[in-house]
Amino acid sequence: MIEFRNPYHIEPPGSIREILSHPLRDNESMELALFQEHRYAFFFWAKWIRKLELEKPPCLVSLDWHQDLCFPCETEKEWLDDLDLNSDPEIAVFSWAKLAGNNDGHILCAAYLNLIGDIYVHCKQGTFESEWEDEELIDKYGNIHIIKKYKKYDKMEEDLLNSKEENVFFDIDLDFFTVENSTSNNDLRFTYVDDALVSKMLNHKRPLVQWVFERLRGFTIATEPEHCGGILKSNKYLNMISNLYFKPALLGPHCNWKWKEEY
Repeated sequence: MIEFRNPYHIEPPGSIREILSHPLRDNESMELALFQEHRYAFFFWAKWIRKLELEKPPCLVSLDWHQDLCFPCETEKEWLDDLDLNSDPEIAVFSWAKLAGNNDGHILCAAYLNLIGDIYVHCKQGTFESEWEDEELIDKYGNIHIIKKYKKYDKMEEDLLNSKEENVFFDIDLDFFTVENSTSNNDLRFTYVDDALVSKMLNHKRPLVQWVFERLRGFTIATEPEHCGGILKSNKYLNMISNLYFKPALLGPHCNWKWKEEY
């Protein structure tokens, strides 16, 4: 194991963390984590679940162009079985060096360790109908995790509003706001979701977002600039999220939820 200069403040490379008040609950706090590599969400889910001490881990609600739902292989399961979930240095190094570098395995690796509960992903990746079918993963403790994939935002909204989920980790990969990108075509052509639709989907008064915020236990954002068409495009959508939810700006001094500032 690497010897860290400051073992009491360990996070994956390039990650930024913001401690916030809870968006809707008084006298509660939560954290938002921002990073380029989506797999680093694994580190923060592990850290947050350790502190939350819940009977059942939060479900994951994720918006992502890609599904990121590769099941861990037997070798990865062996690595996960040996991972010390009480060690931030070990989890940080694992997230950087052992989770799949193409960022497609962190969700089900987290489910295998029961760091997250059931999984709800609204995404665009999926060529065949079979790729959109519900799946399940049995974790190392014998718990069953349901994996649901959605083509339509409205359908995910309907299912979650009618669910019995009590706690949520909210996860956004900014490449979700692309339509065509480096994964979907060979000529590196990028097109994007209309800005008005982005604002409509993420508006804090929308029933799904309100439902998420009522149950929010942690918020992860992956910037993934190479899949967004560059850092400026990635930053554009990060800025949109900041303007929708925060005042002053996200990661700035005295950052707070916008509606708490207004009301």
